[in-house]
Amino acid sequence: MFERLREVISGFVTKVSTTELRPEEIREIIWEFKLALIENDVAVVVADHICEHLENNLAGLKIGRFNDRRRIIKEALKETLQKLFETPNKVDLIEIIEKKQVLKEPCVIVFVGINGTGKTTTIAKIANLLLKRGYSVVLACSDTFRAGSIEQIEQHAKKLGVHLIKHKYGSDAAAFNFNI
Repeated sequence: MFERLREVISGFVTKVSTTELRPEEIREIIWEFKLALIENDVAVVVADHICEHLENNLAGLKIGRFNDRRRIIKEALKETLQKLFETPNKVDLIEIIEKKQVLKEPCVIVFVGINGTGKTTTIAKIANLLLKRGYSVVLACSDTFRAGSIEQIEQHAKKLGVHLIKHKYGSDAAAFNFNI
């Protein structure tokens, strides 16, 4: 999935860095880039945002004769993507947990994402952080599909010395989560 997206981004950088940065040319290249993003499962709203920001950054950009156009285009793209992930509201996990404690409610944190992105490792890191701050932690493994998922979280729970709630492979993950 990401390999194709990487190719799309690389193609965009190449096209823009070999084209004169006049608004007409930029618009056409950005339109093609937007379509390629959407074809590669990037949400339309996100693709719109990326392309609008890129067009604003690149239109009328003056690049000196001896400057590295490719590097400048990559920087513009990098800046655009970084802004996409910025949020005006920072999440203070400890503050959220403390509010839950006052209400005498558990703080439930759910990790969702595609395979291989580091969710389980991040869970262990956050559990470790919370343990160091004196909070009690219980892990729940609701991935009842991926081979090795239960064993992976079991190893982290064992190393951290925390309780793990788990089910069998193939069981209904939604029912498991509901029962927790």
